[in-house]
Amino acid sequence: MDLYEIVPEYLFSVLVSKNKRLYVNSLFVLLDAFKTHLQISKDALVSMLIAALENEIISADLSDEALLENEYSLSGRAHFIVRKLKTNGWITIETESDFIDYVTLPNYSIKIIQTLFDITHISEQENFTYVYSTYSSLKTANENREPFEVYAALCDSVVRTEQLVKNLKSVYHGITAYNQQLLDLINVNTVLNLHYDRFRQEIAEKILRPLKIRDSVPKYKRPIEIFLKSWLVDDDLLNALADFSFHNGKYDSVEQCHEDIKKKIYYIIDTYEHLERDYINVIDQKNRAYTRATTQKIDYLLNSDQSVKGNLISVMKAISEEETAEAVLEMIQDSFELYELGYLSEESLYDRKKAVRHERVYDVKIEDESEELSVKARAAAIKLLNSKYSQRNVQAYVEKLFDGRSEVRSTEVDVADDEAYIMTMLAVAYAGDRESGYTIEIDESSVKKGRYEIPDIIFRKKVRS
Repeated sequence: MDLYEIVPEYLFSVLVSKNKRLYVNSLFVLLDAFKTHLQISKDALVSMLIAALENEIISADLSDEALLENEYSLSGRAHFIVRKLKTNGWITIETESDFIDYVTLPNYSIKIIQTLFDITHISEQENFTYVYSTYSSLKTANENREPFEVYAALCDSVVRTEQLVKNLKSVYHGITAYNQQLLDLINVNTVLNLHYDRFRQEIAEKILRPLKIRDSVPKYKRPIEIFLKSWLVDDDLLNALADFSFHNGKYDSVEQCHEDIKKKIYYIIDTYEHLERDYINVIDQKNRAYTRATTQKIDYLLNSDQSVKGNLISVMKAISEEETAEAVLEMIQDSFELYELGYLSEESLYDRKKAVRHERVYDVKIEDESEELSVKARAAAIKLLNSKYSQRNVQAYVEKLFDGRSEVRSTEVDVADDEAYIMTMLAVAYAGDRESGYTIEIDESSVKKGRYEIPDIIFRKKVRS
């Protein structure tokens, strides 16, 4: 369908007119009214415009506009703005049964205004949590295995994965755009504003930082793949999902539903498998290059300052260097009168350090420890391991951690002292033993427990057949 079969031809004319800023801000007032009210009367919208944009409305140059006779006052100008938005297709006005004019927004108008608002209000954009949301919905669905919940989670995960890739591409192109803007800047303050006030808020804090910490791909990628691969090998679940999709009219046959479900699963798995290589690593490289370019730009602008202050700094630097001092002084002696300046402070007076004669100290010979002592030390260490920290005691310690459960995470373990810390670490060491009654899974992250830091470990009790 052609765009202008949906959108009025002159819709965007207000955005390129002489008073474009006034009209854009008026659209934002309209969007705020839409978010807070179900019905918006024309008079209420006029009052909102006056309250929010009074000075802009008064100072606006409307000489080129066809104002009506009653539209020259403040209220009249606000009524003109409403009439202008209606004429260009941003709003429609309908009179209800109570004889009050109400403003309504077409669907395309809401979407366009929201997009303009998001561009100019960076801090109010949604947090970047697509990875965790995908993991959370898949985990919940995997626990219940109900066809409706699994299918809904799968479809939601596909959408969020697509949004993730879309946002990563947007980040890449956004960094490139900031890099291009950097080339045209000639003021240090403008460069700092671009980097700290805009780039950090829009890119670094909103997307890159969460992607490395809260919404970490390496952290959640493996569980996501495990959930999806377990569904692929579960024929009963796949059949149930295909039947559910077919009965909801998604496709004409169950076979097409089967193919669509597998396609969705493979898409998510393949995307996360190559996400770091194809997107995140490339963006990191781009980000480092931009940061380096920003630093170099600031350094260049600071050192190439052509103002009086900048020239004085350059002269002082040249004078302070022995190789150029004499030549520079000859060049400027007719223009400047330079004097050597010194000062006396309390730190200028001091007592000269007196030399102290030290007596010669002879080396003390330390005899090598006897072989008998080494044997006794090893025996004592083995005895300690076989008693207090024996495998049986470690097994009992882990059983106590389970406390009737089949699984426990290190975040739930109370590591109060050195003994608990040593037992936890020995539990990891003994986990691979055939006689061990449990298995472990170690995450890449770590857990802070008081003054101790231990890996993020999941202890699972073995099921005896």
